[in-house]
Amino acid sequence: MKLKSAFKRTALAAMSLGIAITFTSCEELFNSESDGGFDTVSALKEALTIGAKTAATNLGQEGGYLNDVSVKIGVPDEVSTVMELASTEAGQAVLSALGAEIFNEGELVQLMNKAAETAAPESAEIFAAAITSMTIEDGENILFGAENAATEYLRAKTYDGLTATFGRVVTNTFDQVSVGGHTLNDAWAGFTQYYNRIPDLIANAQNGNIVKALAVKMAFEALKEYNANLYNTVTSIEKVNTNLGEYVTAKALDGLFVKVADKEKGIRTDASQRVSNLLQNVFGRLDNR
Repeated sequence: MKLKSAFKRTALAAMSLGIAITFTSCEELFNSESDGGFDTVSALKEALTIGAKTAATNLGQEGGYLNDVSVKIGVPDEVSTVMELASTEAGQAVLSALGAEIFNEGELVQLMNKAAETAAPESAEIFAAAITSMTIEDGENILFGAENAATEYLRAKTYDGLTATFGRVVTNTFDQVSVGGHTLNDAWAGFTQYYNRIPDLIANAQNGNIVKALAVKMAFEALKEYNANLYNTVTSIEKVNTNLGEYVTAKALDGLFVKVADKEKGIRTDASQRVSNLLQNVFGRLDNR
């Protein structure tokens, strides 16, 4: 009898201890989620989602990229050398002597930006999937970090995946957009065909292997006298990559991240942009710093 009573008392004590431990564990879990990490991470994800949707909407409008100097896509660096050459009288003399055509830079720029604008609306869903699946480490440091800390975290964690997914969307637009009856694929193929002849023409001219070698030599001498730096750049010019997809995708994504960062900064610094209780509670902590 005494043994049974002792056993009952021990069992009840163990049960009570188990309930207490369970309650304490649940309480700690609840506190850790509602009082810190969980709310912070949720607010950061919500801010990024809002930023991504805003960026996709605004950049997807006509002129969204083209008319915004902060995100406008210009020609690749290697192409700008020939464009600079074509903008000067001495440079035009070189191109003329080489028999190279002067390409319409404005048309190419319009087409690249139009392709990015066409693809931008589809980026919202791609961003949303990346943000939802992202595990944010050390949310407090991100919250109290730089004005674009969450955006930079998103870029670091998702850029490669976004490049692959969004790249397919961008590339699919190259035959959908046109200016002056030319699609971007056609325009780029035509440009690179002419552009990539220039290094060979220069080498042949310098070796005296073309009919107008003397005219080319004189044109280059005039260019050297006019602008030695441009002369050095042109004479060392290399062929451009004929694949434009990677370039436009990278520039389009850069623009999207710029706009996501702008929205993040707005939520951090402007209480009126905190459109939910969660954003108000979490980002409101920044107001008293």
